[in-house]
Amino acid sequence: MIVLDATVDRRTAPDGGGKVFVSGLGLHTERRVPGAHFADLVAGFSDPAAPFPFTCPSPSRIAAQARGLGIREDSTVVVYDRLTGAWAARLWWVLRAAGITRVHVLNGGLTAWEAAGLPVTDGREPAPAPGNVVARPAADGFVDLGRMKRIADGSDPTPAVCALRRSEYLGAPDQPRSGHIPRTTSLPYADLLGPGNTLTRERTARLARAHGIRAGDGTVLYCGGAVNAAGLALALHEIGIDDVFLYDGSLAQWRADPALPLVVGPGEDDVTVGRG
Repeated sequence: MIVLDATVDRRTAPDGGGKVFVSGLGLHTERRVPGAHFADLVAGFSDPAAPFPFTCPSPSRIAAQARGLGIREDSTVVVYDRLTGAWAARLWWVLRAAGITRVHVLNGGLTAWEAAGLPVTDGREPAPAPGNVVARPAADGFVDLGRMKRIADGSDPTPAVCALRRSEYLGAPDQPRSGHIPRTTSLPYADLLGPGNTLTRERTARLARAHGIRAGDGTVLYCGGAVNAAGLALALHEIGIDDVFLYDGSLAQWRADPALPLVVGPGEDDVTVGRG
């Protein structure tokens, strides 16, 4: 078994204006599951040439990074992080994009591990022997900007759901380029999380029903950078809804073009469902 820590460190930008994401290696070496290796979502499992952070790289790059972590053709991989599980879910999704599908996410991550009284350690593991996994791209799990424009203008009826917190989905009139993509609804990934940032099939199924998310619809998921959307995809996968797609550019790409519209406030098809 290969255990991977996909933690990303979120910090305040040097100018104080917003948040930046940096490698979580420092956090990993402070406290980790024994035997775990660090999987770098910022630099390793993202496209370094892309204009937006966390863009999924090519299957060949994913496989090369996976081999460096010791992943073999017959490996079972378990991924965790120390936050909400969205980073781990993002790595789960990225690996699947290269046909590496024997991957699981530790429910509750490092928090659940420690709450169970299991040991942690620090430092880094010795580099593993190189793996031999190869890129066998799975069915395309992404939609591009052109497809998202057609959803937004109504020429493509595919349902699309924003996984950001509801306040971010709603936006505010005094915040430039805030709000959500037209003709998309809201199901925050955070609403699926229970105590200890854990997912349950019961909660996910209830919220999916309430929001009309069904197998067979090919629902598109997005957020700020396709990370919380990956968390939502993972939760839906656990209840058998596998035909979902990520808009990988998400709002990072959409908001960068001032010509693309954003909706502030609830959409006409939006629903509000309480947590619980």
